[in-house]
Amino acid sequence: MLFDSGPGCVDRLARLAQDPRELAAVVHSHLHLDHLSDLFPILFHRCVYGGRLPELVLSGAPGHEQRMIKVAKLLYPRLLQTGLGFHEILPNGRPHPLPGTSHRIRAFPASHSEAARILRIEGDLPVPWSIAYSGDSGLCPGLAEAAEGVDWLVIECTTPDDSRQEGHLSPEDVAAVVNEARPRGTALVHLSPSWTRPGDAAAVVRAHLGTLRPGQVPYVVGGHDGLVLPLPFGQPYSVALGA
Repeated sequence: MLFDSGPGCVDRLARLAQDPRELAAVVHSHLHLDHLSDLFPILFHRCVYGGRLPELVLSGAPGHEQRMIKVAKLLYPRLLQTGLGFHEILPNGRPHPLPGTSHRIRAFPASHSEAARILRIEGDLPVPWSIAYSGDSGLCPGLAEAAEGVDWLVIECTTPDDSRQEGHLSPEDVAAVVNEARPRGTALVHLSPSWTRPGDAAAVVRAHLGTLRPGQVPYVVGGHDGLVLPLPFGQPYSVALGA
């Protein structure tokens, strides 16, 4: 499963020894170019080198299928002949089976752009686990709802607090979500060049949490390419993260 397909993810998959032809699903939080653009190289790779492949599910908000078909036809119509299935769900927080997998997915409204969504994915094997993925969003109720009690909250932390961007999160915002939702672990992604190192963002979030939550501060890590997050939290099963 791939969450968003921004520029460079085909290269990141290769560096992690992951063949894009073996993906079961690509799940999009929204359709801005920095979250979408490498979908079409993935489809082209399937088209040229595919052979007999299992169906690839493309999951998104209502209207996702129509938009993807329109763009693919403009780029290279054969992209649509690679065994695609489409999956669309409303951002109402209700669990839906994700075709091609044994997992369930929920979508919540984000505060970013039209049809932007916050995602929660849950699985049962080999043991129950859950991940919330913010995509891009400013503070909104869906963040805490999606992240409540998850093993990992993968959340954007775009800029420092003194250079906030509308529709995005800063460390203070992330700390507020973590304080309310209580995920077991938090990984920061979508880090702008304003951060010298991913760990710098994590340190600021932890500092905010230290003022919000007396006692033990939750586990927070700055995301980087190839970071592996154990699923469930503290266990050897894992998910690789492209930050």
